[in-house]
Amino acid sequence: MISDSQHTQRSHRESRGHRRHGGESHRGSRRSGVRNRTDISEEQDAEVARRHARQGHGGREGGSKAKTASALCVMTASLGLGLLAVTELVASARHEAANPFLNTFAGLAVLASFGLGGYAMLLQLRSWSQRVRRRLQVGLTLAALTLVMVVANALSSVRPAPDTPGAAASPAVAARAAAAPEEDTSLYKPGWYGELQQDGVLLVVSSFPENAAESRRFNRRVAKPVSYAACSVVNLGSPYPVELRTLQVGLLLDSGEEVRSLAPRPLLQAKPDQNRALLDRLTEPQTLAVGAMLPDLPVCQEPGFRWELVRGVKLTFSTKSYVVPGRMLTADEKRALIEKPAAQAAAAGTNRSAEAWFKDL
Repeated sequence: MISDSQHTQRSHRESRGHRRHGGESHRGSRRSGVRNRTDISEEQDAEVARRHARQGHGGREGGSKAKTASALCVMTASLGLGLLAVTELVASARHEAANPFLNTFAGLAVLASFGLGGYAMLLQLRSWSQRVRRRLQVGLTLAALTLVMVVANALSSVRPAPDTPGAAASPAVAARAAAAPEEDTSLYKPGWYGELQQDGVLLVVSSFPENAAESRRFNRRVAKPVSYAACSVVNLGSPYPVELRTLQVGLLLDSGEEVRSLAPRPLLQAKPDQNRALLDRLTEPQTLAVGAMLPDLPVCQEPGFRWELVRGVKLTFSTKSYVVPGRMLTADEKRALIEKPAAQAAAAGTNRSAEAWFKDL
């Protein structure tokens, strides 16, 4: 009996020992699994942190480049607009077409602005910035407006002139040519005429109608048609220096108003190769020695100018100004006025020759 009970107690102790060892081994394996999962999660967190750090550095770098590109976009657009403004001011002051070189530089600045704006927009896809967006709105808007004006100036500069074959072939120009009156090639033409001889200086001013050969010959030299007149200055022996300060004259109207004529050089510079000799002659100021003459100085006004309202033409010299009086004359009146002094001079010369002949006899 005793032996059986002892055997039973020993069996219970061994089974409790086995259970205790089994529980300890199970708890150890469970702790090792938790430790492994913790290590893996820490490595993943470190990798994510490194990835975010790289992305943050790339984002900051991309944002800096976008800000620089957007600022340069605004600067180049402003440069193009400034060059375009200078081009328009020069063209307006000289009454000529836009300078092609300045217009080209403005166009290049606009293209650079568009390129920088596109680059900044690509960088915006990775790093968005409100400041860059506002800069792009300003820069690209200025660039677009400048581009429109640059293209308009370029098209106007390549448009064929009225005397070129391309323009003559167009229906509008052909219709105007058909409606234009026939060219007047006569020697004396109706128009405003005035002359003045004072202080040894002879001044003669004569206007020509639009269909006169002189008017059409001059208008073929310029980009746009004008109302044409010619002024001639002769130094017959003035005791004062004869120096014409400016080629622009003042037209005194019946109302008392004075209207300045158009500067001839800017008009002729639209075709410099064709007008080279005339441009060399039309310099300011003009100095005349005794016996010298300045023939056919252009006096230009807008097309359709009413010369019948002019009562005098004012020319400015270094010492004083002269006003040449005149009025509208028909072709016959102009012929009689011009031929009368010549006939008187011829008659006086004949009488002097006869008197000298009789004295010699």
